Amino acid sequence: MAEQAAGGAQRKPLTKFTYMSYAAPAAPLALAGLPLSVYLPVIYADSDGFGLSLTAVGLILMLSRISDVFTDPLIGYQSDRWRTRWGRRKPWVLIGTPIFALGMWLLFVPPFEFSDVSTFGFTFSNGYVWLFGTLTIFFLGATIKDLPFTAWGAELSNNYNERTLIMSWKEVFTVGGALVSAFVPAIILFFGYDKPTEAVFALLVVMCITMPIVNINCLMTVPEWPVAEKKAQRIKIIDGLKVAASNKPFMLLVAVFAAGSIGSAMTNSLSFFFVKHVLVAGELYGLYLAPYFVCQIAAVPLWFKLSRRVGKHKATMWAVGWYALWSSFIPLIAITPGAWYTIFEVTNFIGILPASTQASAVEYFEGIGTGKFLFFIVIMCLKGSAIGALSALPLSMFADVLDVDTAQTGKRRAGEFMAIWSMTRKGAYAFGTFIGLALVEFWGFDALADPRDTNNTAFALLMLACTYSVIPAIFKFIGMPLLWIYPLTEDKLRDVQGVIGGQVPTPPAVGH
Repeated sequence: MAEQAAGGAQRKPLTKFTYMSYAAPAAPLALAGLPLSVYLPVIYADSDGFGLSLTAVGLILMLSRISDVFTDPLIGYQSDRWRTRWGRRKPWVLIGTPIFALGMWLLFVPPFEFSDVSTFGFTFSNGYVWLFGTLTIFFLGATIKDLPFTAWGAELSNNYNERTLIMSWKEVFTVGGALVSAFVPAIILFFGYDKPTEAVFALLVVMCITMPIVNINCLMTVPEWPVAEKKAQRIKIIDGLKVAASNKPFMLLVAVFAAGSIGSAMTNSLSFFFVKHVLVAGELYGLYLAPYFVCQIAAVPLWFKLSRRVGKHKATMWAVGWYALWSSFIPLIAITPGAWYTIFEVTNFIGILPASTQASAVEYFEGIGTGKFLFFIVIMCLKGSAIGALSALPLSMFADVLDVDTAQTGKRRAGEFMAIWSMTRKGAYAFGTFIGLALVEFWGFDALADPRDTNNTAFALLMLACTYSVIPAIFKFIGMPLLWIYPLTEDKLRDVQGVIGGQVPTPPAVGH
């Protein structure tokens, strides 16, 4: 059944092809996301990369986000007000894509070797300057492209559950792209390419090929509904921010998502160091990511069904609890002896292979703690099954809180709200990356140490494990009481949409 658009025009029903076309650009974006969130600290601060300081890299990541304080509100505000024959959001996506790709390429494939320079009596690597400059270009392109794109998705449907379906499809493609990005390092591993720099180069090539294709298809086939607002008078940026701050469901959601982003950043930035130095299996890192992302995809339909039954906010609470439960087991891997994990050794599972293949496998895995590594994969698959819900459900809830604002102001301000959402998420993620990297150095962890002949103490490795798993879970756990009091249920949203459609004379109170 067709929906009634804001201006009275009939919207055509969304088809599965529309869902997929809108969601598909998330796949190459995820290809870029893995290098940025996981491999960036490794490439710039690991012994196999550029060998810069972990803490300094984390600090630059945080400082490079300062530009978002200016660009996010500006682009969100302007994308709400643009009126072109192609729509409000599509031109921004088109412009931002090449800037995004250029920044990404320069960030990971610098055209020169880093060296020390001296300025004002200080000597430092010019890699720090390059990192800051290319990150700024990359983040600018990401803001221009992604902020209007997500606002566009939030406006595709007015239906409470269909919004979850749209974001679930987006999450499937996101995890699908992440899955490809996980398999690429695993595949090239068997060709002798096991360094993070080699894996990232392969991922960038795949991203640059696929991104233009899926983005053009999205721009050409996915509708952007005409916007008709009840009030023609524009709201100034400062006044708009004040109204947004009075939107309790939105502010609760921002707080939940910000705390969760801090935890995610800590986990992502430390995952390679955990596998390399605690599990002593850095060569197998690419093999761990693939099953982890498969479990994310497999669990998305289950979380979608749960959200239909108990509501999005309660389903998100369950996901947080599930994530925290399995995170608590990870430090145990660091402090328990390897002999406990003999049953998980790879050699126990290759008996069906030809004798020559078995011999090659035994030789390849010689000296690698595959028992702990496989047990770690099992735990991560259980933990990772919650990630899809923690990504898709908050974005679907974000689309709902926009209706509360429209009922109050008569305006369609997805771009401005997305700017606040994006700026908070980016800042929280950058802060989490810095805190995670700085903490493990504070505990005495040396990222440049040889993992097999290490000078890292048992305490340093244990705290690396805790900073990688338990502390991030605590940050995500902060959101549970906020989700418990989250007021915007499906019934209340129906009342809010009645106000927008003129069926209810005054806006219903939603947590004010």
